[in-house]
Amino acid sequence: MPRAEGAPQRAGDVVSSSPGSASTWRPSFTESESPLTFREFLFTLWRRKLTIVVSIVVAVVAALAYSKVQTPKYQSTALVQESTVTASGSTTQTNPVTLPDPVQQLESTAVQIRAAKLLGDANLSTVAHDVTGTADPTTGALTITATDANAARAQAVAKAYSQAFVDQTQALVQAQMDKITSALNQLKTQISGLQGQTGSATNAVIQAQITAATNSYSSLQSQLNTIQFGEPYSSIQIAAGLPVTPTGLSKSKLLAIGFVAGLLAGCGIALARDQFDTRLRSSPELLSVTDAPILAELPQDGEVRSGTVAIALVQAPQSQMAESIRELRTSIRVILHDTPSPVIVVTSPEAGDGKTFVTANLAAAWAMSGSKVIVISADFRRPRLEEVFGLPTGGSPGLSDLIRSNWKREPDRQPVAPAEEEQVDQSSVSSLLLDTGIVGLQLLPAGTQLDHPSELFGSPGMRPVLDQLPLLADVILVDTPPVLAAPDTAIIGSMAFGSLVVAAEGKTDRVDLERTVRRLETTHCRVLGVALNRVRRSSSDSYQYYAYKR
Repeated sequence: MPRAEGAPQRAGDVVSSSPGSASTWRPSFTESESPLTFREFLFTLWRRKLTIVVSIVVAVVAALAYSKVQTPKYQSTALVQESTVTASGSTTQTNPVTLPDPVQQLESTAVQIRAAKLLGDANLSTVAHDVTGTADPTTGALTITATDANAARAQAVAKAYSQAFVDQTQALVQAQMDKITSALNQLKTQISGLQGQTGSATNAVIQAQITAATNSYSSLQSQLNTIQFGEPYSSIQIAAGLPVTPTGLSKSKLLAIGFVAGLLAGCGIALARDQFDTRLRSSPELLSVTDAPILAELPQDGEVRSGTVAIALVQAPQSQMAESIRELRTSIRVILHDTPSPVIVVTSPEAGDGKTFVTANLAAAWAMSGSKVIVISADFRRPRLEEVFGLPTGGSPGLSDLIRSNWKREPDRQPVAPAEEEQVDQSSVSSLLLDTGIVGLQLLPAGTQLDHPSELFGSPGMRPVLDQLPLLADVILVDTPPVLAAPDTAIIGSMAFGSLVVAAEGKTDRVDLERTVRRLETTHCRVLGVALNRVRRSSSDSYQYYAYKR
């Protein structure tokens, strides 16, 4: 609807003008959108609840499948204590034995060979594959963990490795003790030999050598005694036990994780889809697309969608749909004011928005209020208005025949003036009108189907028909093709009082609605307003319609 003269423009509005035409408003999508409120967030999740439910089901099924295919693992743990210090009286001294890092020693080939012998398994890689060790730097304790699909096997491997580690440690200690013992034996032999030479002239030198060897012997003997005092240097503190329950996540935990993951993923997908979804979802979104007023919001009705109810004012006069149609009729009446016999075009951006249903029910509402109404089936490509009223489709002469009777063409397809001008008078139009069964409402069928209906609408034969129709009715409603599907509506709309655009919530794209309004305004067709169809009502809207008692 044109903006009132002198009215301020909204931020982001774009005004386009062409020579000889009034400026028209076109919305801009560069306006910054307000942040999503918590209520809008919850509403978005509720609207996309199917997406969230599917995500949860997929995640839970995946978790359940994983729990079925995964092989249960059992872990058996042994604790080995390795000594790092030895006590001498009241003084704590560093252990004289040099031992490798316990984790490295556990991974050594020597320990693996010992463990394989204890297990009777010659395959070292298989035995050592699932064995890990963790050393405590403070206490020197080594935790040996064996993992296997068989609980008894896990226990056996842990026992074998803990015993192999202890045996290897003792072997290292024994090797150092043997080295010291060998050195002591050599010194003892050396001292005995030196003592047999004390009678010679070099007595002082030999005595010094004996003293040095004796001191070395005493030192090594002290080391050997200290090492022997500190035994054992490695012992099993906690033997490996038989695991009862498998490690990892249980089935219930996996299902819980799947549920939470599916919920979070579903919410994310729902919000992402909502951000990229440009279909109309509510009245505020419609107001951001066009400044044409919202004349009515028609609720989503299961009986209408299933085809049970075609004319709500007749078949369900006390329904919410019937009240919405009455509201639409009242809104248009206010806009028309005292306009005599207006011709109103009813259209939509795309097929399937419900324009034919709205046209038929609006015509019925107008007729039932005492007006004489003619409803015209002008959608030559898909005429469905006759079907809504239960009238025969096809075969009956109608609008196309009236137009062609006022416009003659030669074979070369150039219009020529007939020898005797043939006008369509009131009687010829009325003879083609069909009774709909509703008092005051008649239907002008589409007539003979054409290959190029746009050419017929733009021909000189269209204007005489529109000029004669106001003589027969108080209101004329024209059901036309979708604006974006065919140019017919723009041609008819330029000759009508105005147009009513029907948009479907959850189906009509905001960009398509903007293009529809802009195309109609470009062809000088006044957009009276928008009827938002298939609106999903929430509990907060329960008082919008008055409930009748039956």
